[in-house]
Amino acid sequence: MVASSQFPGKGEALIHFVFEDSWKKDKRIQILDKISNGNLTRKINLHNFLGRDKQVVFCEINNDYQTIFLAGLGKTKDFTLGKFKHAFAFLLRNLSHDKINQVNVFSFKEIEKDNFQTGKNLALAFYLANYYFTKHKNIEARKKIHLIKELSFISDKKNLDELNDGIRFGSLVAEGTYLVRDLVNEPASHLHPETLVNEALKIKKESAGKISVEILEEEDCRELGMGAFLGVAQGSEKKPKFIILKYQNPAFAKATAGKPKKICLIGKSITFDSGGLSLKPSKGMEEMKTDMAGGATVLGVFKVLAGLKSLKTIVYGILPACENMPSGSAIHPGDIVTAIDGKTIEVINTDAEGRLTLVDGLAYAEKNLKPDLIIDIATLTGACMVALGKEITGLFGNNKKLTETFQKTAEKESEELWQLPCYHPYLKKMESEVADIKNISGTGYGGAITAALFLGEFVKKTPWIHLDIAGPSLNNEEPHGVYGTGGTGWGLTTLIEYIINYN
Repeated sequence: MVASSQFPGKGEALIHFVFEDSWKKDKRIQILDKISNGNLTRKINLHNFLGRDKQVVFCEINNDYQTIFLAGLGKTKDFTLGKFKHAFAFLLRNLSHDKINQVNVFSFKEIEKDNFQTGKNLALAFYLANYYFTKHKNIEARKKIHLIKELSFISDKKNLDELNDGIRFGSLVAEGTYLVRDLVNEPASHLHPETLVNEALKIKKESAGKISVEILEEEDCRELGMGAFLGVAQGSEKKPKFIILKYQNPAFAKATAGKPKKICLIGKSITFDSGGLSLKPSKGMEEMKTDMAGGATVLGVFKVLAGLKSLKTIVYGILPACENMPSGSAIHPGDIVTAIDGKTIEVINTDAEGRLTLVDGLAYAEKNLKPDLIIDIATLTGACMVALGKEITGLFGNNKKLTETFQKTAEKESEELWQLPCYHPYLKKMESEVADIKNISGTGYGGAITAALFLGEFVKKTPWIHLDIAGPSLNNEEPHGVYGTGGTGWGLTTLIEYIINYN
């Protein structure tokens, strides 16, 4: 796709976005109506087009363009580039169903206030609407999936450099999102801890020296005292891998002025979650291949970082990767494990395993990497879906300023989240008679909060954000916005934007 000041000749579709409160005065509609010999006005009247959000009217013409589309964006005061991204992706996905190959889009003044961000969101809408996971389908099935091949965004010549810079950046972010979606959609028969290692090494190879990777094997983890992580892993035949990535741009590595900020991302990386001996019900268990969505998101972030040239911040990524399986060697309910910081944990339920792997990641990061900020991202609790539904992430943290900034970033990127409280009195429910803490409260209530509180017990002083993505990491319903069916890549655009602007 490209931004251009010239129409590329003939095309199959021409899109013009309008607002509910101003479209009747739009002179461009008058021009398009003239081109269509009045057919556009007739269609507007026939379908009672008012410019409302996602309202679309179209007419076919026998001119340079086969079809003209008017697409509503709702009221001007409600407009954001993030909302535009979702609306545009929604329209593009429908156009692809109509077998359209080439699309031209008019610019409009509301999106010309920040041309770089406009370009980024155009690229994200285009590429993410075009995503399908077809790896395991036969050739004939793949041929049936139609992709829009070309998109031209028509704008003033003075805007083109910034727009195309934004398009290139958005394309890079889309590549990272594709990786996340591919990994989340991959079944556990084809994805193991070793697979995530290989992906990390592939990103390192592509990074031109900006990313390094360290793999802690089972014995390394045992020597470090990662009893919680290894306790989860011990029921599987697949060996656990504690993956550590580091981004540091060589151009700034020897800089003497100031000390670079350090962020550590930790992603839950359970490549399959059976529940262990606290076995899950069989219904829906096939979706537990997605329990590594947090780790996939971290890898997606590093895929994007590998292509950045001017970021001074040092970024770490940790993936405590393993399976949670029932077997003769699996951890039992009632067992006690010791985390890397020496804290003992009574494992009441082996299906509350993600938090056990994460706490060794959190404590390792704080002790050995000493970051200025830790962000963990995890498909952690069904309770978060009960509270917020399937489209909203739960946000927790121990630093009000940072969580507020993160929330504003997510709003800008139109990735839905809601802050929930770290209500410390609930910790009393997690007191153990035989260990320092239990891994669940056992009350059946406030599960997302108690899970966050449990994690917070292993972050002693570092500013920390916890993202519970159990709902929005997977869409198994109708496609909406940039999200098709399957893995969504939720959070990647927000994390990238947050990292770039962190100071």
